[in-house]
Amino acid sequence: MSHRQRMVGKIIKEGMFGPGEAVILLAISSISRLFLSYPGMLFEIGGPATWLTPLGGLVLALAAIFVLSLVLKKSPGSTIVEINEQAFGPYLGVAVNILAIVMVLELLGATYIREFSEAMLVTTLRFTPISVVDAAFLALGLLGAYLGIEALARTARLTYLYVLAALLFVILALIPFWNFHNLLPLLGKGPKEVFILGSLSTATLAELVIAGVIIQAMGGAEKLTRIGYRFIFMGFGLMMITLLDLVLTYNWTVSEEFTQPFLRLARTIYLGRFFQRLEAIFILVWVVVGALKIALLLYATAVSLARSLKLPDYRPLLWPLGLAMYILSLLPVDMVTTIRLDNYLRWLLFVPAYLLPLLILAALWLKGRGARAGN
Repeated sequence: MSHRQRMVGKIIKEGMFGPGEAVILLAISSISRLFLSYPGMLFEIGGPATWLTPLGGLVLALAAIFVLSLVLKKSPGSTIVEINEQAFGPYLGVAVNILAIVMVLELLGATYIREFSEAMLVTTLRFTPISVVDAAFLALGLLGAYLGIEALARTARLTYLYVLAALLFVILALIPFWNFHNLLPLLGKGPKEVFILGSLSTATLAELVIAGVIIQAMGGAEKLTRIGYRFIFMGFGLMMITLLDLVLTYNWTVSEEFTQPFLRLARTIYLGRFFQRLEAIFILVWVVVGALKIALLLYATAVSLARSLKLPDYRPLLWPLGLAMYILSLLPVDMVTTIRLDNYLRWLLFVPAYLLPLLILAALWLKGRGARAGN
């Protein structure tokens, strides 16, 4: 290991947690989009076959994990941030890190703060100013990021059973409302929309980037494929089941008009005269999942920036980055604008999650070929 790599290893001291906790943390983070407007956007693409759209995204995400593992194995002991500098040089590498990782995660964090806040306004806090709810979610994210990645992983391990139980309860409680005729036609709006556009829309996972940032805390590059494949199967499996539940419960023409389809599912539950409007129970689940997602994005953003700038600690960066997230979250004028911005950012995620690892492999290959030619 070079002197530079040893110095980088001393910059950020991360906690350590096992593969099981890593899988749970990344899986809970990935399913957070189910609680927002994301399923409604998928209904506009796939129609009755919306529940099939994650199949192609699953394949693309598995391929991205495989490529990312190849990149990280080129320099064991480093994260994607240091490998970018090794591939593109110290100056261009820092620019790539800030533009492709820090800024994308920062913008995503801002949109998630706003969307989760809008969800709370719709459910319970209807007369609360959006700035107050935004500040509450940001405070939870700052606390989680300040405590560190190990604390986030332990929290996810303690809460994931409640999250899964809530999801399964919603799905099973709606079985009396299922109508299998809603699945027709089987290919929805067409194979092109379902398997191409739908695949690209579901493949955009911020967790693919986050995994490269926190890889050392998860145990190193050797464990990435096992962790990555498991959390992807878990996240996409829950997505397909939830989307299938939506299709069976409502006609797709109705579902695509819901701004928060999961909330609509929870409100539909009817188990008798004294068991109605159970969505209030799920507010705690939404708060936990939203806080974990925001904290993880904020942590990955601060750590990436600290590693790029060779700072001894990431925690002083949390306050300016958190303030920037808060300001950016308040810029959209309404919820519709926020949803559109979120859709644009998902396409932007292809750069750090898919394009960047391929460019790193190409740059490292060219450097190795040049070194062999020089010898």
